[in-house]
Amino acid sequence: MSKKQQTLSSFFGVSPPTKKHQPEPEPKKRLFSEKWLQDVQWLETNDERTEMWCKICRSHPHLADKTGVFYKGSKNFNHPLFDKHEKSKEHINVVQAIANKQASREELSSRPLSRWRDKLNEEQRQALCNIFLLAFHKAKHARPMSSYSEDIPLLKRLGVNVGSAYHSREGGSRIMQSIARSISMELHAKLQSAEFWGLLFDGSEDITKTEQEIVYILSVSSNGKFTSDFLGLIELGADRTAQAITDGLVRLFQDTGLDDWATKLVAVCTDGAAVNVGIYNGVVPKLRQLAAVGDSLVHVLCTAHTLENCAKSADRNVPYCETFNQCVVKLLKFYLQKGGAKKTTALEKLCKENGIAFVKLGKFHNIRWSAWRHETLLKISRLLPAIKMQLATNDNSDLQHICTERFQCFLSHMLEVGNILKTTSIRFQKEKLTIGECKDELMVAIGQFTLLLDDDGEGHRAHNVLNADVDNDKRNLLRGLIEEFETRYDSLKSCDNFLVFDPSTWPQGMQDLHSFGNTTVCSILKKYEAILQLHKDTTVTEWMRLKQAGKRLGASSVYDLVQIVNTSNPDAYSNISKVVRLSLTLPLSSAACERGFSHLNIIKNKYRSRLSHARLSALMHIHLSKQTTETFDPKQAVELWMETANRRLNQGQRGASAASSSSTMQGEVVDSGGDTEEDSGGDTEEDSGGHTEEDSGGHTEDSEEDGTF
Repeated sequence: MSKKQQTLSSFFGVSPPTKKHQPEPEPKKRLFSEKWLQDVQWLETNDERTEMWCKICRSHPHLADKTGVFYKGSKNFNHPLFDKHEKSKEHINVVQAIANKQASREELSSRPLSRWRDKLNEEQRQALCNIFLLAFHKAKHARPMSSYSEDIPLLKRLGVNVGSAYHSREGGSRIMQSIARSISMELHAKLQSAEFWGLLFDGSEDITKTEQEIVYILSVSSNGKFTSDFLGLIELGADRTAQAITDGLVRLFQDTGLDDWATKLVAVCTDGAAVNVGIYNGVVPKLRQLAAVGDSLVHVLCTAHTLENCAKSADRNVPYCETFNQCVVKLLKFYLQKGGAKKTTALEKLCKENGIAFVKLGKFHNIRWSAWRHETLLKISRLLPAIKMQLATNDNSDLQHICTERFQCFLSHMLEVGNILKTTSIRFQKEKLTIGECKDELMVAIGQFTLLLDDDGEGHRAHNVLNADVDNDKRNLLRGLIEEFETRYDSLKSCDNFLVFDPSTWPQGMQDLHSFGNTTVCSILKKYEAILQLHKDTTVTEWMRLKQAGKRLGASSVYDLVQIVNTSNPDAYSNISKVVRLSLTLPLSSAACERGFSHLNIIKNKYRSRLSHARLSALMHIHLSKQTTETFDPKQAVELWMETANRRLNQGQRGASAASSSSTMQGEVVDSGGDTEEDSGGDTEEDSGGHTEEDSGGHTEDSEEDGTF
């Protein structure tokens, strides 16, 4: 009210009229229309009809726009922008990729290859099998395909039937990819028959500093056979976030045809990297959101990695450990870096003169693992008298501490502790490691540390009198290890329920055995109800029957229970057998991934640094397969190659055109560009000069594609 209005109101005693502000009516909230699901084929919504999204974009996260509302989920039903999303570049790319894959499958199914296959006689089929076996042998032993073409003349001279075509390294590479697809198809069939899967993955950089995520998968067949298989590689590049790793895992499952992975995944094992174990944005929480078991998805920190972390944390509690480790590294560099060959020769000469067994020191970058560290310290201990004599004539002040008594006494203590860590680490790296065995190894290691801590032998007393500091360092190190072992293995508590299937934990009395583990089995059934769907009373009855049979037959491990189930009436343990197989799917160590990186570095070395991702994955599938040159049967790979490979079917027509090969196992794309191991500089030292089989012999790929042998 203005000042003038206030004056008039006070003079006449009447208040001026005021405008009434009526509230505007709220817009009517529009609900989801069921008709949209019929009109828009790519639309999907939740059961409550409170959110909608594009299902095909979500199924191809590597092509879709992850920031779009129809990828994240839209709750705005007032103005559904269907047309705008359909015209977006990212959605069109997804639709085109699906159409290309479908067209490729239809084109493959319509090829008239039966005529070409029927024209092959037994001799030509045998020639195909022989060159397939040669290509498998080369890939299995990480040899480049240039050696494939070099061995063909040798096989001909030895009288081996290798036909007259597909002898170049390009032909060998195509054959290798067909072998990799056949191995992947066998793995796919085996995984589809398994009821539960466990996942292992770890990341590392290859020789080109490209981040690679290596993935292994655990499965247990219906007869209880445990296997750990290489599933594939995920190339991350610059994006190394948890979302990128999760999308890569989902894409890997889809590319290998394992679309039902979310209903079978029950456990994950990783190292302690923050990108994996982050509470909110880690890979494991994201997998729990996608898996059918949800929060019941078991996550175990690798027992071998955890052991190394225990050792490092215990070292930090002892100040002298840092000085000791630095002296060891400096000593290894003294013998292994510049001028090390002459020093090693002089050391070997001193060992011979003084009757000391000479052993060659290993690389210093390998001492970060307990087993390698113990082996290195053991070699130094054996060579220490000769090393002291050699260092006495050397003016290197950094190495003089090695000659002191404190270093020698602490070295002997580290050998005792290192032997326990080495033994435990090696056992933690077993493939068939059960939760019961893991718990037993932990208790044994803690017990051995306690014995060393309480040891008061005469020899130790003499050291304690002369070297009180060394004795205190030893006690602090052992106490630190015991404390770390008791606190760092918390992730194993998520597997404690499955200890009931370890017969070594069963009570001795039959009365106690009757009720042992019944409640635990019921809790497992409830926890994994989404994938087990078993009747509780029937399962508990079978569990009591299995305990009695295991006690009577002297079962000592969960694998003995599996053997009892396999040799008994199939209906007697049809329910509890699923729970037992579920317990075997828990991965407790990701050591297989570390071994996989060692093989990856053998394949992708400095001479083959330009291997493409698809070629590298194919080579890894063959190299890490369970088959050997003696056991590999090439017939299945040959049949697959006949069905999928593009070639000229009209014999003798060299000028006929042929379409380029574009199919891999379950939609994996084979690169048709120049980024292969056959690129100049990307195969071997000889290849870098540009000399190929085609240059010297005039044998081109055209003569291989005419279908003759």
